[in-house]
Amino acid sequence: MNIRFVMRVLSLALPLVVVVSAVALVASAVRAVVGLPPDPTPPPPTILAPRGELPRGNVAFQEWVRFRDAEYQMVGCGFLMALGDGRIVGLTAAHNAMPGNPMRPLEQIRLRAQPAGYTVDFERLYLPPGRPRDGDDLTVDYLVLHPEGAVDPAYVLQPDPRGGPLPGERVALYKCLGGDGGGQSILSGTVQSVSDKAMWVLMDEPFSPMHWSGSGSPLLSQHTGQVVGMLIAGTLRGRWMLLGMHPVGSLVQKAATATSPLLLKDYVLTAQPAEQ
Repeated sequence: MNIRFVMRVLSLALPLVVVVSAVALVASAVRAVVGLPPDPTPPPPTILAPRGELPRGNVAFQEWVRFRDAEYQMVGCGFLMALGDGRIVGLTAAHNAMPGNPMRPLEQIRLRAQPAGYTVDFERLYLPPGRPRDGDDLTVDYLVLHPEGAVDPAYVLQPDPRGGPLPGERVALYKCLGGDGGGQSILSGTVQSVSDKAMWVLMDEPFSPMHWSGSGSPLLSQHTGQVVGMLIAGTLRGRWMLLGMHPVGSLVQKAATATSPLLLKDYVLTAQPAEQ
């Protein structure tokens, strides 16, 4: 056997093997990220509710939290909503900054509308907080906040009395943006599925990292101009974003059961997360 010939063949073949293996690994990774294509979009529904206008101002707030002995930090988004009894509540996702950890007590939540700089502070909860969702039920994930003073009605949204949208309905996600410039991004989409526990929306724009975060942002019907849900989760379907929402009917129902507000610091020290 010609050892020199064998070594030369191997020296030429090995780089090709490495390249082929690398291509296979990249292709596998791309398949893992891209995933399956989205399901067919439902046809446009017949909506009997009165038409309304979408808000033109900044209604998606940055959510800032302050833990004991720490500075404020931004953790997500939130919004203000009116209830039928005249109360104004702040709403956001529990998983943004879950109260109840005695090792890291949460003392205050602040909603900030940028670039105007309008802020609403919260030191109390209208009811015990929800919990980060770990399954298909998105209604377990919520915080219903009690404002510490008067609220400017220009920033307050109205809940859709239907309790949620219809499959095929066009919606708009008002997502807060980070930084001092702030502002909001308005992303359109179509409702794919609706249940009492969750609804899922296929967004028009392909995946972009700047649009990926934003839990606690309000979802509004493009027909009524009112809140139909709150952003909780997201996944990729092909290159497209499929976002999971807490239906507004569930949020209104939870707020309606509130009795006496709970101080965040007292809840941190004495209470346990509520069973759902």
